[in-house]
This record gives sequence, structure tokens and C-alpha cells, in this order.
Amino acid sequence: MKRHGADGPSLVVGPGELQLAAQSGRFDEEPVIFMLQPQTMQVRDSFGRVETADLLEEMVRAAGGQPLIPLPDQAQRSTFVRPCTPGWNARLRVASEFLVVRFPDDGSLYEGTMPTDDAWRRDVEAAGDVVVITGPMADLRSINPAIESSLTTYVRVKVSLRR
Repeated sequence: MKRHGADGPSLVVGPGELQLAAQSGRFDEEPVIFMLQPQTMQVRDSFGRVETADLLEEMVRAAGGQPLIPLPDQAQRSTFVRPCTPGWNARLRVASEFLVVRFPDDGSLYEGTMPTDDAWRRDVEAAGDVVVITGPMADLRSINPAIESSLTTYVRVKVSLRR
């Protein structure tokens, strides 16, 4: 939720407006969910000045998201801190590939499909959580450049897989 000036209305953004697509994958040897965002939603003031450059990133960081900064020596420690980011949760229905990722206030970050494979599901089930990465990633080709440019955010989310 973003407030437009002291007297302005509140803006509530739902999953439909964000137009996200979820992609399972791996980063730093961990199973992750990349939230692909073909369009960036900005918030501008009444003069057209940008108040919020990327609404999704502001929402995720306001809810406990951390900047994803790749470490130079990945062998020494994980990029992603534990424990889970408080209040976040996710549920994946394996048979239908339907994924729901919820903010701490129970609002939805994502509700839609996400294909996975057996190894990814096995690792997520064993860990009980998964890392969700957001940022200016319009498609699979833009994931690495966004991460390498430190433009991404992550949350570690408790997850349940239902068969």
C-alpha cells in the first residue's frame, strides 16, 4: 500500500495489476522462485514526478524483503539469510502447479501457475521453505543481469507442498 501525499488516497495493488509470472529455479545452490515482472508499476505524484520507481520492490521490502547482493565467494556461505522472513508463506498444489505466495498481512503477492520438477520439489520439501526473488526481471534472460546489478530483493518463505 502506498500513500499519495499526506491527504491522498491509499493505493492497493492486487496480483492482477502486478502481472507477475512465477518461475522455479536455482540460485546459489538453493531452490528459488523468480517472480518475473514484464512491466514495472511506478507511482507518480500530481506533478508527474516518480515517487516510487518500482511498486513491487517497495512492497516486498516494506514486508521484510532484503536486497539480494551476490557474494564474491559463493562457496563460503549462502547468499540468503535464515530464518524465514516473518509472516510470509506460500502453498504449491503440485498436481495443478498452482502457487500462492502471501505477504505477512495475508495479501497475495502471487496466485497462478508455476511448473516445477521433482528435484526442486524434493529440496523445497526438505527445507520447508523457499527463497522468492523479485526485481526487474521481465523474462528468463533478464534474471542474471538483474541479480548481478544488485537490483533484486528476496524473502525466505515458509512453504507447503500439497499433492
